[in-house]
Amino acid sequence: MSAQDILLSSQEQNEGQDEIARDVARTATALSIHETVQRFGSANAEYVKGYRGVDNVTGQRLAKGLVDIAKHKVNDDPHYATQNIKQQAGFSAEVATTSRDNAEAIISKSKVRSSRTDDLPEYGKNHNVVDRVQLLDGQVIDGSQSQMKFVGNRNQLLDDIAKEDGKFSRYRGTKLELPTEQFEGDRSHVLEEAKKLRERAERAASDPSKAAHAEKLRSQADKLEQRAASADFQPEPASEYCRKQAQQRRANADKVEAKGEPETAAKLRREADNYDELAEKVSDSGLTTEDAIYYRKHPGAATLLDIGRTAHRAGLEGAKFGAIIGGSISVLQNCLAVAQGEKDASEVFEDVAVTTAMAAALGYTTAFAGSAIKGGMQQSGNQFVRQLANTSAPTLAINVCLSLGSSVKRFVTGEIDEAQLLIEVGEKGAGMLSSGMMAAVGQLAIPVPFVGAAIGGMIGYTLSSMFYQVALDAARGAKLSRQQLMRVQAIEAAARNRIALEQAQLNAFVNREIPQLRQETQDLLAALYSANSQDADALASSINHYTTLLGKKLQFQNLMEFDDFMSSDTPLVL
Repeated sequence: MSAQDILLSSQEQNEGQDEIARDVARTATALSIHETVQRFGSANAEYVKGYRGVDNVTGQRLAKGLVDIAKHKVNDDPHYATQNIKQQAGFSAEVATTSRDNAEAIISKSKVRSSRTDDLPEYGKNHNVVDRVQLLDGQVIDGSQSQMKFVGNRNQLLDDIAKEDGKFSRYRGTKLELPTEQFEGDRSHVLEEAKKLRERAERAASDPSKAAHAEKLRSQADKLEQRAASADFQPEPASEYCRKQAQQRRANADKVEAKGEPETAAKLRREADNYDELAEKVSDSGLTTEDAIYYRKHPGAATLLDIGRTAHRAGLEGAKFGAIIGGSISVLQNCLAVAQGEKDASEVFEDVAVTTAMAAALGYTTAFAGSAIKGGMQQSGNQFVRQLANTSAPTLAINVCLSLGSSVKRFVTGEIDEAQLLIEVGEKGAGMLSSGMMAAVGQLAIPVPFVGAAIGGMIGYTLSSMFYQVALDAARGAKLSRQQLMRVQAIEAAARNRIALEQAQLNAFVNREIPQLRQETQDLLAALYSANSQDADALASSINHYTTLLGKKLQFQNLMEFDDFMSSDTPLVL
């Protein structure tokens, strides 16, 4: 072998080692954000469930999903079609808000869940008072019942609830959820009110006998538009409107009572109380009317936007973990390089800063894509895919794609040939399997949210990469012997199969044994806690049963056997 060949071989080995180091860092970063991907991914699954109208995890079929509502019929007449869309948008708003609430609960690790009453048998279909409730451990939380109303005239709705003869008086005592712009009473709400007044004025003007009424409506619209255009515009929230109405009714009650009309005064005061109660019950649904219509018209796009927003939040959290893990690894690597004289101390800070930034970007990308993939996998119709969603697969899939991307780039630019590309693909695929296996072991050994998984993943990937590096070196040296090359390739294939088998065996062991061992441990501790001098044999039986799970058998099975031993010359076996 010539000096040039030796130099090229050394350079290739260094490049291979650098690539392994980068893959190890990527794997550690990916596995460190496993919890983030799982949490935000489960949140994204809520959007998928709301879109499809079925929960594949529990098998529950919801009354309606967004895609079902979008298929509702719409009148051919454009005027009535608009009305139909707005009415149906109210149902879409219920589904979308429920999905959002549940997603936020999962992200914040709350056990409270929201549900439409249409999906609960105790309420039945189309309940005339309650649209949504909150649940804790499957039980409805008292006081959480709410009615969602996406109507055109907010003030009229509030009046119809608070007035004693109002057509929506049945909603009293129930929370009222309004579109955001109506709850806040912002400019868009005021302008919408003015628009409706002008439409009513036009209809009234068609009847000559209602000319005065039409003019009054136009005047009211003018005032609202002037108020909205004012530089010192102040919004009137729904709660503030209710309080003003309560104050006005109490003032009117005092006046009519002074005139000798106590019954009318009492009625006005009761309505004032209704308005005060409504001021406390009214709330923001979190959606605007425009949002609700968008969910009705474009359920798929609206769902993807929800998933994108949640995945972005996961990415921001993943970037933090990525920066911590990547920065820590870089500090250790650079300190070692300085100690060995391979780097100057002045180079360390820049290198650490660049590596930390890259790790943060990797963390963002992995968490963003991983949480989106996890959401889809969790609501898959395939049970095996749903099971994979609860493993490191969504996270590691992104990691392998990023790792293979560098190999493909080197192949396209001519840095490696076809054989080397295939070898790297095999190496990194096995690296993912081994990392997943060691991550599970690491998490069992170190039950800290991400430390155990990250360390286990680093060990697993390093071990598999070291093995493949040896196989790769053997392949380079076997170019003159086709038979030897085939033998090395067979070893590589066998190693991949072995790692996959070990992965499956570990998963089966964890799924089968760990729950049983946990339960048996709890039973043993309960027996020890309740033990007394009267049940020594029962306690001995519990301990003996537990030791058999660990593959051992104690010398004494009960108190009688122990007494016989103490009376004999038999040696004690430890």
